[in-house]
Amino acid sequence: MFRHLHRARPNALRRASAIVVTATLSASLAACGSDDDNASVDVSEAADVADSLVGEAEDVGSTSADLADTLRANGLESIAGIVDQVDVSEVFGDEFTFFAPNDDAFTTLGAEQTADLLTDPSRILDVLRNHTLADTVTASELAGMDSVETEAGETISVTSDGDVVRLGDVTVVTTDLEVGGGIVHVVDGFLLP
Repeated sequence: MFRHLHRARPNALRRASAIVVTATLSASLAACGSDDDNASVDVSEAADVADSLVGEAEDVGSTSADLADTLRANGLESIAGIVDQVDVSEVFGDEFTFFAPNDDAFTTLGAEQTADLLTDPSRILDVLRNHTLADTVTASELAGMDSVETEAGETISVTSDGDVVRLGDVTVVTTDLEVGGGIVHVVDGFLLP
């Protein structure tokens, strides 16, 4: 539905590379202006920091790509396209639970809501935060809860009736899709802040 809206998301690797180059140049310039034998240690330390930053940036990029790939593999093209537009590292930690709206959920939004959601990256992040928990919560754990608190700080009621679990007014339709350190549960609507 929203496949044409794929835009390049902020590239964490590019930002980390700029930091690496800056750190390396700074250390190199400092070493050039010094007769101190420890100057080479500073350059070595800068290289270690640079390697660490690049590794962290690659992890962020892979989490975003892994999430989008998992969503697409499960027929969730619309939300995958939205995830592609933003840096999900601003939303997801090492462990997370993401309530991904299915493609039918997008048809429930009005034209103004859809435009607002898709054109404002900060709005996208707000909506994603409201669909995300800071911990990994399986379907069986979720069914035993009375409420959950989202990364947006919203408290959403959880109700269970047999195999049907609802978050507020939306129903969980698919559960326990694993991605990285997290779990995705598919829902049939939006949890709007």
